Amino acid sequence: MTDKIPCSVLVLTRNSAGTLEKCLQPLEPFAEIVVHDANSEDNTVDIAKKFGAKVFKQYETDEKSVRVKDFTEIRLKQRAAATHDWVLYIDSDEELSPKAAAEIREVLKTAAPKTIIKIPRVPVIDGIPRTRGHLSPDIMPRIHNKASGATLRKGKTVHEKYEYDASFTEISLKSPLYVPLPSVGDMRSKDDRYLTLEIERLKRDGYTWNQFVRWQLFREPLIMLALIGRILLRSPQMFRKDSIPFAHHWRYVRYHWRLYRAMTGLMLRKTFG
Repeated sequence: MTDKIPCSVLVLTRNSAGTLEKCLQPLEPFAEIVVHDANSEDNTVDIAKKFGAKVFKQYETDEKSVRVKDFTEIRLKQRAAATHDWVLYIDSDEELSPKAAAEIREVLKTAAPKTIIKIPRVPVIDGIPRTRGHLSPDIMPRIHNKASGATLRKGKTVHEKYEYDASFTEISLKSPLYVPLPSVGDMRSKDDRYLTLEIERLKRDGYTWNQFVRWQLFREPLIMLALIGRILLRSPQMFRKDSIPFAHHWRYVRYHWRLYRAMTGLMLRKTFG
């Protein structure tokens, strides 16, 4: 089939040579691949160009291995560089299944601009797709039409969030986006990096007592309780081969507990010096 899927795939890279080839191989049916690289020190850029990707810098600097300071800002920069109206965000360590690509092709044949396409994410641990876990099914918006008015919420430096109103139609694919996970230790290091970005944003934008009450007395405790409850409910399944191991589940509780502590400390230091 020679007709390409009329969609730009947007990928962020930083020393991604170990995963990028598997990420880009399934994207061959798409009309455009746009890679924004962080001045990688490995052969990430060579791999991207091998697959015909258009490669740009994340930041206009010659500094090597630049870390993203605001993921939403960079994602919107990527979208501006795309030549197609339909855009798909994908991480450099994710792998779109061939069936998902075929589904996207069919959906875009008739999709109105005000359509959000969600894709189920399936973690892969030790080479095994894990379809049972406290977040399952994990279905996230990944494709939108940039002329539709849908966007990413500004101010979300990590864990980017779509913004669109009730006039949009949501379509969920049946086929997955696979997410190979490294060790729990590596994932915790990534969590800590995101936590640092979140705290830096709070310091920069300011943090009021109203936010403190809403987040510390309601939002974060409720999130942690919900996570623990869902983990306990799913615990009988955790010994199945297709289940996410307990240590990976507990990462989410750890992240929100550390965020809770950091935000509390930030507010106390701001108030009492």
